[in-house]
Amino acid sequence: MKQQNQTGTVYLVGAGPSDAGLLTVKGQQLLKQAQVVIYDALVGAGILGMISEQAETICVGKRSGCHSMKQEEINRLLVQKAKQGRMVVRLKGGDPFLFGRGSEEAEQLLANKIPFEIVPGVTSAIAVPAYSGIPVTHRDLSSSVHIITGHKKQDAPLDLDFEALLRAGGTDVFLMGVNVLPEIVNGFLDAGMAPDTPAAVLSQGTGFMQRTVTAQLSMLVEEAGRHSVKTPAVIVIGQTAALAAQFAWYEKLPLFGRRILVTRPSSRNDSLVSRLRGLGAEVIEAASIRTVPRACGQEFLEVLAKIGSYDYLVFTSPAGVAYFMSLLNQYDRDIRCIGDIRIAAVGSATRDALLSHGLRVSLMPQRYNGIELGRCLRKAVRPGGKVLLLRSALGSKQLIKEIKADHQIEVTDLAIYDTINRTNSALDLRALVEESAGDASRGPSVLVLFTSSSTVCGFVQAAQGLACGKVHAVCIGQATADTAAGYGMQVTMAAKETVTDMVDAVLALCKK
Repeated sequence: MKQQNQTGTVYLVGAGPSDAGLLTVKGQQLLKQAQVVIYDALVGAGILGMISEQAETICVGKRSGCHSMKQEEINRLLVQKAKQGRMVVRLKGGDPFLFGRGSEEAEQLLANKIPFEIVPGVTSAIAVPAYSGIPVTHRDLSSSVHIITGHKKQDAPLDLDFEALLRAGGTDVFLMGVNVLPEIVNGFLDAGMAPDTPAAVLSQGTGFMQRTVTAQLSMLVEEAGRHSVKTPAVIVIGQTAALAAQFAWYEKLPLFGRRILVTRPSSRNDSLVSRLRGLGAEVIEAASIRTVPRACGQEFLEVLAKIGSYDYLVFTSPAGVAYFMSLLNQYDRDIRCIGDIRIAAVGSATRDALLSHGLRVSLMPQRYNGIELGRCLRKAVRPGGKVLLLRSALGSKQLIKEIKADHQIEVTDLAIYDTINRTNSALDLRALVEESAGDASRGPSVLVLFTSSSTVCGFVQAAQGLACGKVHAVCIGQATADTAAGYGMQVTMAAKETVTDMVDAVLALCKK
């Protein structure tokens, strides 16, 4: 992004109501590039999980009753960070220009000659009713929608012209109005609205704790109290609220009410995350590890010079394939330098990564794990043969043990990348795991997915203070499951080492 005169640009980005899938493409791109992210407490955890690890993150609160930073201080902070020449994202719940005080922040930036852009967000006034099956307009029921703030100054009456709203007709949507719900209801009733007017309170919409409470207007306060409605919530009053039961869709999805933390690096999560979100889960990419290239140039060139002496070139992860190709490019080599050596892969994801570079796999086990790969190599390689492993420095020694068992096979184990723990300071992993959507009869409401022992160890380190016995872990592979169990987690192991089997294990745990 452009910077002017060493002054950074500030982007006022709307995060939408909560669901990470509702963040705009532009908003997501900016989050990945931002050097500083200043965010509200109501921003969904799935969106916070998209923030770059290198970014400075600052939570400024703005949750009802808990203003951790005054608006004037936020304004000054935006100016300060931008004047340091940094790219700043001000991440705001919903849309920055709808009751979000984005205009005040823009005025302050303008006064200080700070360049800024506005990135609209999906407003909860439209999205939350939609996730509860309520259209805010309907050709036969409502030709207009009025979006109203229920926020008021402390100890002051709610200053609204309910008679004017009644005359206007249409659908009335209130944001930040739960604490004044009795005043809203009584205001409409006193103005002459029919007591049997359909109404709804929609709590924590688009997230895994979403709850839809519908009632006639005169009974809305009582029903909201009976269901212990929590903020944030959207209030809908009008004929379209009666359509919730007919059009409800989100709460019918098989994984609705489930929060799932995915701990492997986000670059490999597209298929897994999209499938889980499509099934209704709130998915948070909480990568607990990341990979970085290793300074191994000399060793790499030495094994490359004698590549023809090896029986198999072995890859145990897509990351290994990527770093191998990077090393070839770094040292001005191309794939022809490996000749006709046979290639082994631990599983289908690694095989697909190789195929993307035109490399076909000669050997792959039926069960995608290191032990089975080692057994297959032991059978395929003649006694006295040689195998070259290109993998992480944390690669399991069990693979080498299996290759060598009962055979005199020489194994060169070259670490071409490191696996290190990753933390996202904007994510409170302990709170994310301990928060519950209730209804334990349908299985755990929060699950954590692990695809390797290193993801387990990284997660435990990042979730400081978490009692691991509270973690419902879904694991790929016996080694991963053993590591999770060793920390005291409640473990379910996928039938096979694939994304499909991991999703099937989640569904089995969360049957309705």
